[in-house]
Amino acid sequence: MEARGSAPKQSAPPSLVFDHNTDAGPVLWQRLHEWSRGGAGMRLIVHLKGGTTYVGDLVDFDLTRLTISARDKQHHEFWVEDLSYVLAVAAGSAALPSVSG
Repeated sequence: MEARGSAPKQSAPPSLVFDHNTDAGPVLWQRLHEWSRGGAGMRLIVHLKGGTTYVGDLVDFDLTRLTISARDKQHHEFWVEDLSYVLAVAAGSAALPSVSG
C-alpha cells in the first residue's frame, strides 16, 4: 500500500567532477574515465572561466578537451584549460536545461 501524500523520489544532487581552483594534473580525465567504465551515461554541467554554462551528455574526452552533446544534438567542445568547474549527474536524472549563456 502506497502512503498518501508521499513526496516524489528525488534524484541525487550533481557531483563535483572538476574544479580548476583545487584540481591539478589529469584529475578530470581520471574521474570521467572511472565514471565511464561503469557504463552509465553521464550528463555534465560545464561552467567556463568566462562565465558561460553548458549542459549536455558526455560524448568524448581526453587529457586536453571535453565534448558534450546538448539536447538539440549540437556538440560543444571545450579545452580543459578553459573550464572553471564541471558537475555530473547520471544521464536520465532530473531534467536540466540544455544550454544557458
